[in-house]
Amino acid sequence: MNILVLGMNYVPEKTAIGPLTADMCAYLAQRGHDVAVATGFPHYPEWRVYDGYRGRLFAREVVSGVAIHRGYVYVPGKPNAPQRVIYDTSIALSAGLSLLKCAHPDVMVVLSPPLQLVLTSIAAGRVWRAPVLLVIKDIVPDVAVSVGLLKNPAAIRLASAMERICYRCVDRISVISQGFASNLMSKGVPKGKISLIPDWVDLDSVRPLDRMSRFRRNHGIGADTFVVLYAGNMSLKQGLENVLLAAEQLRDQASVHFFLVGEGTAREGLCRMADHRRLSNVTFLPFESEEMFPEMLAAADILLLSQRADVRDAVLPSKFLKYMGAGRPVVAAVHADSETALYVARADCGDVVPPEQPVELADAIRRLAQDECLRRRFGTNGRAFAEKHFSRDEALRAYEELLIAMKQ
Repeated sequence: MNILVLGMNYVPEKTAIGPLTADMCAYLAQRGHDVAVATGFPHYPEWRVYDGYRGRLFAREVVSGVAIHRGYVYVPGKPNAPQRVIYDTSIALSAGLSLLKCAHPDVMVVLSPPLQLVLTSIAAGRVWRAPVLLVIKDIVPDVAVSVGLLKNPAAIRLASAMERICYRCVDRISVISQGFASNLMSKGVPKGKISLIPDWVDLDSVRPLDRMSRFRRNHGIGADTFVVLYAGNMSLKQGLENVLLAAEQLRDQASVHFFLVGEGTAREGLCRMADHRRLSNVTFLPFESEEMFPEMLAAADILLLSQRADVRDAVLPSKFLKYMGAGRPVVAAVHADSETALYVARADCGDVVPPEQPVELADAIRRLAQDECLRRRFGTNGRAFAEKHFSRDEALRAYEELLIAMKQ
């Protein structure tokens, strides 16, 4: 079967949907399918095209048996609302040009966001008479509205109209959580059009390891340091200022140290904030290599999740699944009605505290720091839950079965 995938991110990007998309494509290629990808040059979350890709309009490469067609995308340094619209539109236009070089597919897969890319896939699907599967990773425009990126009422109405067109015109929709499914059904999408396939974690790679890992040794972190770790993208929707304010509350806890690992549009401002408040108990680090990532999670005593107060069911962080796979307790500063809070409660793998409430976040960290048995229980529960619900093989097999059914 010839499968064509359209997405805004792909390896070597280390965060967002890129790694999961690449894993899915590599799996399908290993299963004997011909898989091609239309995407842009890697640039996320730094919002800067990676070395080795700059100054080019198009490129083709083969990774893990997958043909990757890359095209130029407008990449703003710190995207505001108009720049984000241009960025999203450039992804759609670039993918459309890349499709001219792709073979006629039997089925197409498009990942959202952005919605403009979904429109490109719908148009190509009509020309090729190929069914289109829409895989929703973030619900837009809900996320853009919740973080204040999209405020103009007319723009919101236009984005909502585009969203409805996309849902109506694709052949099938896959969502990563029940909250996403409920969101779509509230907007008129028939239940029978929606498939629930959760994101996954490679449980052979991300697994409970010794706390005194190479990450601790590489960074000179002793056994007596209680590590509170956030790993992932640093953007508006994470609201990581709350984490820094919690760190300020814990200055009197000499053994507690915060590590914020990753990149993103908010990182520079967070570094300035930490310097201004003289937070000597906070360290910023760049992304670790894929090989080192499991040892980084193992080094943590607590793993942090953070979202802004107005982010609810529109986001389920993929990092959360890795946190559970690592067998470490989670403290989630998220809305009580969010998917993240629901899963933390279902898995009994950590504490949920209100977002943007640094005193409560600090109190939760302090409580767990004093209760090793509870940390161990949360970590064990999270690992067991991930093994039961977020198996890589089961999720990828479900995607393959869905695509085969759509072709028939």
